[in-house]
Amino acid sequence: MHAEVPKSSTWKEFSSEYLMIVISILTALALEHAVQTLHHRHLAHEAAERMDAELRANVTEVGKVLAHNEQRLDELETMRTALRAGIRKGMTDAELMQRLEHEWRSALDLSLQSPTLHREAWEAAVANQAVTWMPRAQLERYATVYGAMRDQIALFNGGMISFMDGPRLRDAMSNIEMGEAHPQDIYRTASQMAATYSAFDGNLKSLKRQLEQATGGQGDSGH
Repeated sequence: MHAEVPKSSTWKEFSSEYLMIVISILTALALEHAVQTLHHRHLAHEAAERMDAELRANVTEVGKVLAHNEQRLDELETMRTALRAGIRKGMTDAELMQRLEHEWRSALDLSLQSPTLHREAWEAAVANQAVTWMPRAQLERYATVYGAMRDQIALFNGGMISFMDGPRLRDAMSNIEMGEAHPQDIYRTASQMAATYSAFDGNLKSLKRQLEQATGGQGDSGH
C-alpha cells in the first residue's frame, strides 16, 4: 500500500491532506477485509455443499447395508423359530439336522456388512479451515454427525464383531459337515449370530437417523 506524504504549507492544508490519507487507508483496509470475508464465506459455502452431498451418500450406503443385514437376520430368525419348535416337539436330532441341511443351511452363513462411510469432505474442510468460517450452529451439526460416523467405524473395527464367538461358529459348521452337530448347539450358535446382527444394526439405525436429520431426511438419489 502506498501513501503520499502531505506537502501542504499550512496547518489547515496539512490536516486536510492527512485526513484524506487516513480515509484512503481505512477504505483500502475495509475493502481488503470485505474481499477476504467474501472469499472465506465462499469457501465455507462450497465445503458445506460437499459435506451435504457426502452425508446424503452415506445415508444411502447405510440404508443398503441395513437392508442386507436385516434380510440375513430374518432368514436366521426363521431358522431359529423352526428349530426351537422342533426341539420343543421332541423331534429327533437326525430329523432336525436333515431339515437344517436342506432348508436352513444358508442362514448360518455369517454375512454381517458394515457401511463404507466417507469423511473426505469433512477432513478437507478442516484442513483448509473452511469450517472456521461457518456459523456455530452449522459447524456443530457437522461435527456431531461426523463424530458419530467416526465412532461407528471404530465400533465395528474394534469390537462389535467380537460379540460373535468365531471359533465356536467354525466348530459348529465343521460339526455339521461331519454329521456330528446337535440341534441345541446349532440353536445357541444361531442365537449368538442373531444377537450380533441386532446389536450392530441397532447402532446403524441410530447413525442413519442422525445422518437423515443432518441432511433433512434425504439420501443420494444417484446411488
